Amino acid sequence: MTEKILTAMFAIVSLLYLYFAHQLSFGSLQNPQSGFLPITIGIIAIILSFILIIKQLRSTKAESAELVNWTKFTFILLGLIFYILFFKFLGYFFSTLFFLFYLLKIASEKTDWWNPFIISFISSTSFYLLFKYYLDVTLP
Repeated sequence: MTEKILTAMFAIVSLLYLYFAHQLSFGSLQNPQSGFLPITIGIIAIILSFILIIKQLRSTKAESAELVNWTKFTFILLGLIFYILFFKFLGYFFSTLFFLFYLLKIASEKTDWWNPFIISFISSTSFYLLFKYYLDVTLP
């Protein structure tokens, strides 16, 4: 029941998003205007939410209550808060490196330190190089 309510709320929010996105000019595929991307995203979100609603209505299995690991959720939320707070002081690269390492350590059940470090380092470096040199965008 909870999934159906959340899916219906997502559909309603998507409809509201699309309503406000239509106030922007769409343009055309050859000459997109400021509303092109918001309207496209709104249409896709509505289609996906209705597909999910239909899938949930056709499902006959009994809903099982899934337990949420609130401790892990709290630690992830705290990590996100610290990421936002330290982003200005440490900059993109180091704050993202620490944040990804933190998330990977919390998400993994193993006590291995090298895999999360290597993945976070490669990810942070790759995105930094992508934005800095390929897209020519300065990061903080």
